Amino acid sequence: MEKREVPRHKCFLRAFVYFEGRSTAVDCVVRDISSLGARLAFVSTAYIPDTFELTFDSAHTLRPCRVAWRTDTQIGVEFQGTTFRPAA
Repeated sequence: MEKREVPRHKCFLRAFVYFEGRSTAVDCVVRDISSLGARLAFVSTAYIPDTFELTFDSAHTLRPCRVAWRTDTQIGVEFQGTTFRPAA
């Protein structure tokens, strides 16, 4: 049974996670997405922090995220804020 407020749409989109003051970037695949969150696939989630920024466009815009759940290779995130913000 689906418990999300907004249904997610399946996709296969390359993205990057930035953390540690944008000094570290890790690539991932967005497996599904909605306006409120996404499911991200990684080789390993061991070093991904609980908060980070997500980009779909080579860091031209960044989306703050908070981890809602994680497995060894996937993370479910909630988007923080309502819009993407330009990278500084």
